[in-house]
Amino acid sequence: KDLKIASPRGVQGPVAMSRWTCLIALASAVEFSVHVNAGGNKCFGEELAKHELLVAEFSTATIPITVEIQDPQTVIFTEHEKTQVKTAFTTNQAGPHVMCINNSDKRQKALVKVNVAFGPQAKDYSQIAKKEHLEPTQIALRRIEENLKNYHSNVLYMREREERMRSTNDSIAFRVIGYCLFNVVLMIAVGGWQMFHFKQFFRSKKVI
Repeated sequence: KDLKIASPRGVQGPVAMSRWTCLIALASAVEFSVHVNAGGNKCFGEELAKHELLVAEFSTATIPITVEIQDPQTVIFTEHEKTQVKTAFTTNQAGPHVMCINNSDKRQKALVKVNVAFGPQAKDYSQIAKKEHLEPTQIALRRIEENLKNYHSNVLYMREREERMRSTNDSIAFRVIGYCLFNVVLMIAVGGWQMFHFKQFFRSKKVI
């Protein structure tokens, strides 16, 4: 497959959808081609921040495909049996977003061209420049501003994830300590009961 990547980004998340599931870590803008077996699926996932713009385009020569996009909780976009699918939306939730391609043809393999961009890379600054009558320098500053906002949003999201993981770890550690203390108390109680039982038994047998 041909792969073109710009503005590398090292965030990735696990995806497990079907027997033909594939996972890649996307960059801010990525364009590639992928083969999808007859009647098969391939899925691609990426961690996105909240309120982040995502633009995705999928196209084939003649074979119809079905595209489904999911956020961490539900399906947010579905397009059935089209040779070209394009969508753009702003994420409502932070977390892993999964894009799945299903080959509707049960007889032949499909070559799907995928073009995905998110964050500042997803915006068409040429249209913004025409609409707002901006100079090239102003466009460059606008792009830098958008990149900084996106970076700040991602930092906040990673901090939130870190706090959530720390809270989960603390909760697990507290439960483990509680379970260990319970086992210690239970063992002492069982040992004391056994000693009391044996003492009563030996007394009944007049051993002691």
